[in-house]
Amino acid sequence: MTTGCALIVAPIADISDISWYVWTDEESLVLRLLKRAILRAIRAAGYVLVPLPLGEPARAPGAVGAVASRPDVSRRAERDDRVPDAAGSTRDHFADVEALLELISPWSGAVPEGHVVDFLGILTPGKFLWNRTGPFPAHYESTRPPTLQTAGEAWFEIADWLASAHEASGRYVAISVGAAFGSQLVGAWKVLQAINPLPSLLVAVEPVPENCGWMRSLMRINGIDPDDHWIIQAAVGQDHEPILFPVGAAGSGLTDCIGTNAAESRLAYFEMLRRRGYSERVLENILLRNSTGIVQELGAGYQGEVKLVSAVTLRDLLLPFDLVDLLEADIQTESIVFAPFIDLIDRKVRRVHLGTHYRETHEALRALFARAGWEIVFDYLPHSHYKTSRGPVDMNDGVISARNPRV
Repeated sequence: MTTGCALIVAPIADISDISWYVWTDEESLVLRLLKRAILRAIRAAGYVLVPLPLGEPARAPGAVGAVASRPDVSRRAERDDRVPDAAGSTRDHFADVEALLELISPWSGAVPEGHVVDFLGILTPGKFLWNRTGPFPAHYESTRPPTLQTAGEAWFEIADWLASAHEASGRYVAISVGAAFGSQLVGAWKVLQAINPLPSLLVAVEPVPENCGWMRSLMRINGIDPDDHWIIQAAVGQDHEPILFPVGAAGSGLTDCIGTNAAESRLAYFEMLRRRGYSERVLENILLRNSTGIVQELGAGYQGEVKLVSAVTLRDLLLPFDLVDLLEADIQTESIVFAPFIDLIDRKVRRVHLGTHYRETHEALRALFARAGWEIVFDYLPHSHYKTSRGPVDMNDGVISARNPRV
């Protein structure tokens, strides 16, 4: 953060409020004492504590090649995974994906120092992975095809790469909103080259500048010229009004604007800053740097500085294209930004893959696409345990995979 900004620490949760861990009395006492010591140190340094950001609580990150934080198994209900499609059948979509996986020979070869690799041969710098500290020595690796048991919820992302690439013709277009460092788009491109090589256009929307830089690097490492594709440094909103977004935590997947941009959150920040006498400093930050100077704790040791970022809508992203093969989103505000443009999505998009984080959002999105007549291919609620025909799976993020039968 630039020197001279007001530093305002916004904790996301009480330190003892970790739902999957049961504290003993002795541990609770130690943590309470530790918390008090931390708060005293913060105050002694002249920092200001902001009340909890409004909106949904922060989630643990999850990504392809990353191990998600331990889920709240105690709250999970066992669920059946059979999801009727638009025709009322219970088609085995797992078998469809497995047949496509058989078209790909798992990658084997030398992995350079500082990198990890997956079954497609995607090389990813270890420093991009929030939960991997290395070391990452050079080595030879023979990979295996992913299964639901080995890949977990990431298997469903791979499934939509495969299906969208297989169905494409003429030119392949994939859009990722909340693209982070581009792993979804690079994965879809690699699958396309393996099973249906076509000209392609990748469209990434990501508000964190460091993530955009990492995305360009990941593309180059894996044989993609980023200048041939669209990398848009912006957030996705329901309109074009600038969004208050916690910029930082590259690669973590922890950033979203639920707790910073909501009208209630803006009002709470305003009232607190006015009472504490920070209005002049924040005004200076906004006028000179497009930033509030507020630093929000995001969890897992990450912070984000709450800044004003540009916003684009799904309409902006979809209008240039006659057909989009895959629209992927993991932004926590999908129900807000998708609903106003569902008619346009219905005309132009062949398949969507949505990562969901809260049951209410998940159910609203499922209903949105079901009402539009889409085939729901995979439907798994977040923070749930499922028995599937391919074995049990614990979902941290939820997944909605839906196919448009009219496009």
